[in-house]
Amino acid sequence: MSLAEQPWGAVVIGYILLFLLVLYLRSAQDWYARTRGRPLPPGPKRLPIVGNLFNSPSAWKPWEGFRELTEKYGDMVYLEVLGKPMLILGSPSVMFECLDKHSAVTSDRAPSPMIPLAGQECNFGFMRYGEWWRRHRRALWRQFHPDAARKYWPTQRAITHKFLAKLLERPTDCQALIRYCFVASMFKTTYGADVVDVQDARIAIIETLFLGLRECTISVQFMLEYLPVLRFLPFWTPWIGEQLRRLNASKEPSRHMVEDEFDEAKTRIEERQGESFIVSQLVSRIAEAEENAQKEEEQIARNVAAVAAEAGADTTFSTTEGFFLAMCLYPEVQHKARAELDAVVGPNRLPEFSDRPSLVYIEAIVKESLRWHNVAPLGIAHNTIADDELRGYFIPAGTNLVPSVWACLHDPEIYPEPDRFYPERFIKDGKLNPEVLDPATLVFGFGRRICPGRYFADAGLFILIASVLHVFEILPPLDEHGKPIKLEHVQSHGLLSYAENFGCMVKPRSADAAALILDSLPEKTLISEEK
Repeated sequence: MSLAEQPWGAVVIGYILLFLLVLYLRSAQDWYARTRGRPLPPGPKRLPIVGNLFNSPSAWKPWEGFRELTEKYGDMVYLEVLGKPMLILGSPSVMFECLDKHSAVTSDRAPSPMIPLAGQECNFGFMRYGEWWRRHRRALWRQFHPDAARKYWPTQRAITHKFLAKLLERPTDCQALIRYCFVASMFKTTYGADVVDVQDARIAIIETLFLGLRECTISVQFMLEYLPVLRFLPFWTPWIGEQLRRLNASKEPSRHMVEDEFDEAKTRIEERQGESFIVSQLVSRIAEAEENAQKEEEQIARNVAAVAAEAGADTTFSTTEGFFLAMCLYPEVQHKARAELDAVVGPNRLPEFSDRPSLVYIEAIVKESLRWHNVAPLGIAHNTIADDELRGYFIPAGTNLVPSVWACLHDPEIYPEPDRFYPERFIKDGKLNPEVLDPATLVFGFGRRICPGRYFADAGLFILIASVLHVFEILPPLDEHGKPIKLEHVQSHGLLSYAENFGCMVKPRSADAAALILDSLPEKTLISEEK
């Protein structure tokens, strides 16, 4: 006999149903009091418990799926997966309103098990919002605010000249030499260390640092968050084991940056009295701190130095890859750039930072490089620390805020023909057009989480792009028959996106251009350090 057929069965079932009804009504009442009747933002229909688990965009290059959602539901799209809320921000205006104007509530980062797995606890870009994070950001901002960034210009220029010389000697090794250029610049600026060639071990360290994070999919992140025990699985476990192995491979490079490179830099301070670099300035501030605070100040200094070197060497590398690829696909841009450089700089010297106000077309190329191949298609997600309201909608505490940066930078209403590399879109009447949205306002982050090293990165891109175009012609690579290989622009999947199947070559514009490169070196001759 079933429970319902028992004399008391119907009464028990009735009490259970009544209890569930009371729980539901109480939950609904609490939710209404919390939201004050405000609706959640629009989005696809959610199922009980799992939410949008089965109708969220693909984990592979999710920025493409996020754009489709914003086209369907508007510039705010709400998703919820297994109880975790996510808000896709699909327009510049809603990004600025949410992440800038509401920054007191929207500046947090969601805790992720992938960060400690990759050894990135030192990276304050991923730290929770609070005083510990503020102390890190203040320390880095002191080194990279606009006035401070100017003192690094001589180093950036000198390493760019070395880069040109290496390109002259090895014209088909563009990718490896681009990596060398930015690693050398960041290590000299941060640690006072000289990276002399592409075989330097520091280059491999930078390449490995973010490998696990940038290649892990959103599905892996969700699995680790909801089933943290998975992090203890052996690396031979099918699929998830490979992802864990990649994350784990970043641990030793991260430790090396925080500990070994910093310790070596402290030795250089003693050996090279008077030479200034970021670590030397950070160490001097440690000595000024009270004795009981010096241990924390040194940890902050170690973390800040590592983040400066890591981020500066990796993200700008990706943008520069995109620039070289664009020059192969759009040779007319090179021709216009060289005409401007010939008129402003002339044939007898290389470009200087002081030329920048007069190099309007070069400035437009820098902006278009940031837009056309943006490094972080979805930025780094913010997180709300409290309930909030945005444009009349209720945003729950703990909501992951995802800026759909790639979609905005490829929005035809903002940038007509978005897939075309077209610097002229930023120019009007021979000047930069302030009416066109500057991509830098999106690619360097938002609000209190905006990249503090953006002025350094911008300067490095300018001097490299201007210098390369002044002396080289950038060409597609050749196949075994000597014919140009057809290239196309494809961005790789990941937190950080790179140009897939990258390849190009360079040749000097003339014998005079080659001589100009050699004359720019302090030793006046090209010495191959790799030989």
